[in-house]
Amino acid sequence: MSYFCAYISPELQSRWEELVARSSFSGFHQLFSWADFKQHDHWETYKIGIFDLKSQELVGGCVVHEFSCTNDTNFLYIPEGPVMNFSDHDMLFWQWRALETALHRIVSLTPEIRTTHIRMEIRTQELPSWLLLGWSKAPLNLMPKHTRVVDLQKSSETLLAEMKQKCRYNIRLAEKRGVIVRKATFDELSVFYALYEETSIRDGFEKKSLEFFEILLKTMGDRVSLYIAEHEGVSLASALVVTFAERATYLYGASGNVHRNLMAPYALHWSIMMDAKRQSCTEYDFWGVSPSLKDETHDWHGLSAFKSGFGGEQLNFVGAYDYIFQPESYEAFIEKYERD
Repeated sequence: MSYFCAYISPELQSRWEELVARSSFSGFHQLFSWADFKQHDHWETYKIGIFDLKSQELVGGCVVHEFSCTNDTNFLYIPEGPVMNFSDHDMLFWQWRALETALHRIVSLTPEIRTTHIRMEIRTQELPSWLLLGWSKAPLNLMPKHTRVVDLQKSSETLLAEMKQKCRYNIRLAEKRGVIVRKATFDELSVFYALYEETSIRDGFEKKSLEFFEILLKTMGDRVSLYIAEHEGVSLASALVVTFAERATYLYGASGNVHRNLMAPYALHWSIMMDAKRQSCTEYDFWGVSPSLKDETHDWHGLSAFKSGFGGEQLNFVGAYDYIFQPESYEAFIEKYERD
């Protein structure tokens, strides 16, 4: 088995997205459109393909994001990747060797810029130990390490039956009281953002700018859907959902401070799940929960309890790993950006 790495050209975009779509270890963070979005957010990108030496066919690879710091250092980041043949460990070994060589080559291309580390977060709950040789557990995961996924291949009756009784009751309560959920146009982003601002004040998190979401919708196009739950013309809750391959992912959500007794968020997610089923999605990813509901001190406890009410399975990924090139600069980076 022989492989080499080269740039994934725009002509190979559809082939690349086929590979990403077929990999349960990856997702929309490896799309060209997501790379375009991140470039607007001051990240540069490299698109590295793994090619079969004999057939010259693209068989794997990764989109690598590069973030430059203010002190002539940078770090590289591989979200939901790389894409490789994880089912065949012999093939995986040689693909990984080719890719590691290419990653080190990127670092050596700009010696005037010191690369502190490469970070990768593969969407998997286990990895062969040899693949992580030389890598260290990162102090911070840039994506949720724990998430809850609902199997949409089940009937709507089964999905309702597998929910917690309170969640099922609240869905029916919202519907009975006249909460309506609709798929909105991107022109209504201001509705989402107004609710999002209320949520950030109530829950105490640092909000993204309106421009951030405008660029997200523009670059991701029809892969992003905007949903609004309303009652008698008043918007109560909203969500941005990314759909790629057979997975719908709840990426951002918001809810207002009025009429909270109408339980609009429950109707919102139930409608999103049903819409995802109609689009032939097989799973709904709630995108991030606390490690355990038993820990009531966790910042995400309340949100995680809400998500768990919809049933599904909690997935616990291996999380982020770092390959460190400059130990002193890496430690300074961690102290500045990631250490509590």
